[in-house]
Amino acid sequence: MNKKKKLLLGGVILLLAALIAWTVSTLPEVPETNNAPSEKSVMTYNGNTLSAELNGKKQWEATAEKIEMDIETHDAVLTNMDAKFYTDDGRVLELKVPRARYIDKTKDLEAEGGVTGSSTDGAKLKCDKIHWIADNSLLALIDNVELERDSDHVKATGDRMESKDGFAKFKITGHAHLQKGN
Repeated sequence: MNKKKKLLLGGVILLLAALIAWTVSTLPEVPETNNAPSEKSVMTYNGNTLSAELNGKKQWEATAEKIEMDIETHDAVLTNMDAKFYTDDGRVLELKVPRARYIDKTKDLEAEGGVTGSSTDGAKLKCDKIHWIADNSLLALIDNVELERDSDHVKATGDRMESKDGFAKFKITGHAHLQKGN
């Protein structure tokens, strides 16, 4: 190979090496991947009401000081909730709850933080938590349950009390105690 071809080949190799070095140095940086879960999209309402109906009849309604609803799942957290549960015979059970959660997929309502309530027939109740199970139209009072009904002099306590009719009839379990009469 003559001297000119060697110089030309060397120049081409040098130019190619410079081009590769320039290409590598000017590549954009790979963005960092964030494996943290994305933040939920939440809408906040003040002083709004949620309710549920079955066959055109209102089962319950809950008005809250604050409702935070997940836009994707439609689940909601309710703060300082006043709820009303309606019975077929026209009675209304009113409950006051500091914190509740509505699960849109099942249409259930769970509340905690100390629940107090009364019904239009004079019954008074309190418990730590409630759970409305929509599939069965069942309201469960959970933990430290107390129910007093002056109309028939009934006092009931236990760990769990369930009813489908606003506690005119109920089932009580776990450390159950029922007192009737004076």
